[in-house]
Amino acid sequence: MALILLEGLDRTGKSSVAEYYATKGYELIHQSAPPKGMTADLFLEEMVQLVSSASNKDVILDRSYWGETIWPVIYNRESLLQDESLEILKELEDSVGTTKILMHDPNVEAHWKRCVDNKEPLTKVQFIKARSLYNTMADKYGFVKKTLKDFPELAPSLVIEAKVTSTDSTETIVPQLKLTKEQLKLETANAINEVLSKRIIKSKGPIFDQLENNIRVYLNTELGKIFGTKTEIDKFSDKEVELLKFFCKQLEQKVSK
Repeated sequence: MALILLEGLDRTGKSSVAEYYATKGYELIHQSAPPKGMTADLFLEEMVQLVSSASNKDVILDRSYWGETIWPVIYNRESLLQDESLEILKELEDSVGTTKILMHDPNVEAHWKRCVDNKEPLTKVQFIKARSLYNTMADKYGFVKKTLKDFPELAPSLVIEAKVTSTDSTETIVPQLKLTKEQLKLETANAINEVLSKRIIKSKGPIFDQLENNIRVYLNTELGKIFGTKTEIDKFSDKEVELLKFFCKQLEQKVSK
């Protein structure tokens, strides 16, 4: 039998992964913070029983006792698991066969935006600190870092097919996660900012400089639309607007692939 421990910050996909494993016959347990008044001895006893139960069935934990190495530091409380208790639990994990997964998003700002949009109870400072602590925990205690893209089998509604050319020039189809509307907006904004960070068109005189300026104005307008602050572009002719719209559409298609 097997035990899977899923850890990580909010909005990294833990629940989606946990629910997927539940469809495969795993008993899914959502674990929250220890209740107030819980003693360290009682908490360890309950966690020992929980891990031991995986000796005769498949279990997946959506969050686990490993959170006691993270959240007491963030919220300035005493941890219910000291090093000695963690060693006991690690030995039990080895005996039942345990996979430890840290769900994460390498794009810090995109991850933070999802937390803000979903009103997660974290300040930016707590968010950054927790990310750092989780990375340290993963390296120290043998967690495998994964993102949702590592689970293309989650559900058909979460994946799209994309053509990829291999080294032998044959085309293969590989599943990739479909970006949500908000993620696509953020990726588009990131791509626009990357384009704006350097000159777009090689300078060959005033006409090219004017076109460079027009493209920059239009791209900044698109950024304004993404973030809710529109900029007027009435000074462009209809043909210029169509040209710039085509440029942006090509950019968005590149990001979405």
